Amino acid sequence: MAKNLLTAGLLWLCLLPSAHAAASLVLGVVPYMSARKLATLYEPLRAELERTLQQPVTLESAADYSFFLERTRQGRYDIIATSPYFGRLAQLEQDYQPLARPLADLEPLLVTRRDGIRELAQLRGQTVSTSDRLANLTLAAQRYLSQAGYHPGQHLVIHPTGSHANSLAALLSGESAAAIISVSALHQFGGDIHTRIRILARLPHTTPQLYLGHKRLGGARLARLQQQLLTFANDTPQGRAFSRDLNHGGLRPVSEQDMRALDPFVRDLKGLLR
Repeated sequence: MAKNLLTAGLLWLCLLPSAHAAASLVLGVVPYMSARKLATLYEPLRAELERTLQQPVTLESAADYSFFLERTRQGRYDIIATSPYFGRLAQLEQDYQPLARPLADLEPLLVTRRDGIRELAQLRGQTVSTSDRLANLTLAAQRYLSQAGYHPGQHLVIHPTGSHANSLAALLSGESAAAIISVSALHQFGGDIHTRIRILARLPHTTPQLYLGHKRLGGARLARLQQQLLTFANDTPQGRAFSRDLNHGGLRPVSEQDMRALDPFVRDLKGLLR
């Protein structure tokens, strides 16, 4: 299994064309972690969907957020586990239907080293590392910092590093004074990371990662898929372990209020895409 997951991760990383059969469904996961880490985290869901749908399911991601967004726009993925702002855009403009969201809200954080800066004002003139310029955490942090009077590009520099792991590495090596991350991402790292960093600021909670299905699957199939996601995450030992590893706390249906709350951030995202 470990060898297969590593192979899958390397294939994603190199973005080789998929070799799945024509009847296979594609589960696309936004690249917020390394390909190998995503393969490990989402293999239980892939296997469960393949079992319950009685159809091959292939895991895919992309080299970065921009490429993932473009693949979503092209309809490459049948099912997506994506960032909330991408999910709202996919619903409004790319023929995807919301299916489920974690019970736990997304909790963005600004973190620093244990011996690092002590207050937000010390970020002036400093570098803040992040995973990707289009990541929902980056947009949330930029909005938060701007409202606090610290405008990225004017008072500080936001530095995309390609992944949460790279962002934390930049922080710990002294390349950045703070890093943008979430409670759930820190949970997924595990290890001793909590002993090496300190929370500088807790940002407002927001709608978390979203699971959506492409409307080409049809209404009846999407409804069945939604129920399978909820049953797996909430009512099976494997699904509860999956939810625990991702810090989901379980899954529930997505409300219209969940989606509408994302609209200000989607406007920010579209501004970056122009």
